[in-house]
Amino acid sequence: MKTVAGIFDNKIVADTAVAQLLDVGFTKDDISLIMSEETKKTFFSSTDDEANRTAKGAAAGATLGGALGALIAGLTVAGSIVTSGGALLLSGPIVAVLAGAGVGGVAGGLAGALVRAGFAADEANRYEEEIKRGKAVVVVHAENDGKESLAKMALRNSGAMLKAA
Repeated sequence: MKTVAGIFDNKIVADTAVAQLLDVGFTKDDISLIMSEETKKTFFSSTDDEANRTAKGAAAGATLGGALGALIAGLTVAGSIVTSGGALLLSGPIVAVLAGAGVGGVAGGLAGALVRAGFAADEANRYEEEIKRGKAVVVVHAENDGKESLAKMALRNSGAMLKAA
């Protein structure tokens, strides 16, 4: 399994990336999202009525709230962990990966959890730092090299900062 991650500094760019990933054949079960609780408030503020849109379900979220809202609304695997840097929102397969790595209350921070889940230390540190800066990380789980290339292309085309794991 290959993992590709993109870093996003706003909802519009992240939403475009998730929509492109879905368009090229990935499913919500292939896509994970990591962001701080503070970033979640910024990305899904009540000023754009996102909370009301996602409450109507995944289909309404896809139509009205964009692909990112639908991803979160339609996921059955979502959770949060508390790190030394604060609470994080996690959705998608990354929840199971981190749970399998023994992550609950994470004393070593997100980077330590990601390393235990199989990410390289430099990548994990970068993701943690970017999340602390208010950015979101979209992680794509690709089953082969062809899917990995599609994921990289979709993330790159959407304007993500890319790093392959």
